[in-house]
Amino acid sequence: MQIIYNNLLELEKSGKSIRTGIVGFGKMGKTLAFQLLKLKGFIPSVIVTRNPQKAKESLIEFGLNSENIVLDSEFDVIEEAVKNKQTIITDDYKTACKLPIDAIVDATGDTAYGANIAIESIKNKKHIIMLNVECDATIGASLNDLARENGVVYTGTSGDEPGSIMELFEFVQNVGLEIVVVGKGKNNLLDNYITNDDLVESAKVKNVSTKALTSFCDGTNTMIELTVVGNAINFKPDVLGGHGVTTTVKELGDSFKTMSEGGILNGYGIVDFAFGVAPGVFVIAKANNDTDKELLKYLNMGDGPNYVFHRPYHLTSMETPITIYKAVVENDSTIEPIYGQVCDTVTLAKRDIDAGEYLEGIGSDMTFGKITSHEETIKNDYLPIGIITKNAKMKYNIKKGQFITRSMVELDYEETIVKIRSQQDKK
Repeated sequence: MQIIYNNLLELEKSGKSIRTGIVGFGKMGKTLAFQLLKLKGFIPSVIVTRNPQKAKESLIEFGLNSENIVLDSEFDVIEEAVKNKQTIITDDYKTACKLPIDAIVDATGDTAYGANIAIESIKNKKHIIMLNVECDATIGASLNDLARENGVVYTGTSGDEPGSIMELFEFVQNVGLEIVVVGKGKNNLLDNYITNDDLVESAKVKNVSTKALTSFCDGTNTMIELTVVGNAINFKPDVLGGHGVTTTVKELGDSFKTMSEGGILNGYGIVDFAFGVAPGVFVIAKANNDTDKELLKYLNMGDGPNYVFHRPYHLTSMETPITIYKAVVENDSTIEPIYGQVCDTVTLAKRDIDAGEYLEGIGSDMTFGKITSHEETIKNDYLPIGIITKNAKMKYNIKKGQFITRSMVELDYEETIVKIRSQQDKK
């Protein structure tokens, strides 16, 4: 009982801590740092941010003594500071990855930057925890292979919907039921063509960037999260973009039935999303024998044939320490793309785009993403939205609502994420 809690207490008592680096100090990075400061057995050893002074002020607000905070300095100095359990703040992720720490958490949400962070972490033998689902969905398969070659853990995190779905998936799998559908509740509205200007006031209220909120509301973030899940469990969307039904927890099982059962699905083994069940995640399973069916009915799980398992929350970075612990102490992941690139989030135009324009990706006013199978991506030359970097340029004119293909775009092959994804697709 209480294995994680007790082991962390023992670490604390012995004067040891899980030394963690956090890259990115936005909403997720800040709240994670606060978690690590208040929990036993952890220490935020290094923070990587573009604004070190602001980060220092936040850490002091969280209760960390200013004497225990060291701003960017000579490597020998900050290396010694880490050993002395001080917290380093720097703007250099490469320096952070070389320090004597156990794990790096990428909390940036930037695909191009995230690829560099992950590779640097892995090469320096640091476990890498991806709060960056955007990068994970794009090249996670390659990064996971690289991590295994280097003897470290590559993992998504508890608290993000993919990790929460995976935890529920494992539970249902371990009680011997046949899982047929997994998914998440949709928190925000869904308008593929929404812009940053439309969401300025809402972003202020939610205290998030307009870019992040735009990616939520235009559906791209949901597609990316489902892509991460599909790559971990070998499930695909039933249709382009998923069905996104409006339902209730009680009706979820009936909402996701096959056509032969009177429902909407072409088949099972799918990832999808639903309105009306947020902020939770769900797994739908079947019982294939009378004994299980009888027990599930006795336990008020319904008459079947589809049984719903719903977790009504996910606590984002509050749960990330669980994943850090599993990676460092147990050498285990929360969620990883063990099946390779099963799904993709591909790119559609949010407005008319002219040849010569620099293309913008996730959270922009130019594009949005839809989930599809990787086979469809390759067959149709679709452009994965995660490889749109700052120097990507349109070769041709394109109309609002059209798919954008790779051949339409001049990609920046100097970017690590573009190179890795291109190599990955040739395998």
